[in-house]
Amino acid sequence: MITHTAVITDEELVIRCKKELPHNTHSYELLVQRHMNRVYSIVFRVVCSKEEAEDITQEVFVKVFHNIKKFEQQASFSSWLYRIATNSALDSLEKIKRQQKNTLVPLSTSRGRENKEEEIDPLTLHPSQETGPEERALQRELRECISRVLRQLDHQHSRLLLMRDFEDLSYDEIAAVLKLGLSAVKMRIHRARLAFQELFSKTCGYEHLASPAKTKH
Repeated sequence: MITHTAVITDEELVIRCKKELPHNTHSYELLVQRHMNRVYSIVFRVVCSKEEAEDITQEVFVKVFHNIKKFEQQASFSSWLYRIATNSALDSLEKIKRQQKNTLVPLSTSRGRENKEEEIDPLTLHPSQETGPEERALQRELRECISRVLRQLDHQHSRLLLMRDFEDLSYDEIAAVLKLGLSAVKMRIHRARLAFQELFSKTCGYEHLASPAKTKH
C-alpha cells in the first residue's frame, strides 16, 4: 500500500517547509531522505573522499534548511538543491587548491595525446558493474584525476560540467538555473568540455580511459 507521503511532490514539500520550519521539520526530513543519496553521489564524485563527502552533504542540507524559505521555485527543487551541492563541492576543491597549491603532480602524459581524436569525455565515464579489482583501481585513479583537473579548471567551467555531466541536468534546466538562453548554455558547456579535455590530457593522459567503463549517451 502506497502512503500519501510517498506521492507528495518536491514542490508540495517545499511549500510545507516554508510554512512549517523551523518548528516542524517533518516535510524537510522527507526532502532530505529523498535526495540524500543523490547529493552524496554528486559530492563524492567531485572530492573523491568518503569522509569529506559526508561532511559536505550535511552542510548542503543545513544550507537548505536555512534558505528554503527564500527559494522562489522558478526552477525545480532538485535543480536548486544540486546547484547548492555542486557549489559546496567546488568550494571544497578551492580550499584544497589553496592548501595544496604546489603539490599537484601530473600523472603520465607520454601517451596522453595518442587517442585524442576519439574525443572520449572522461566526465561521462561510469564504473562497470562487472569489473575486477584491477579495473576498479584504474577507475578510482581516473576519478581522482578528474577531481584533480576540476581543482585546476576555471570555476565556472567546473560548475557547468558538474551540472551537465555529474548531475544529469538537461540544458533547459541549466538555462533556468543560470538564467541564460539555451544557445548560450550549450556554447558554454562546449567550451568547458574543450578546456577540460585539454587540461585532462596534460594532467592525466588518455591511457586511463583504457579501463572498461560505460559511457553515457
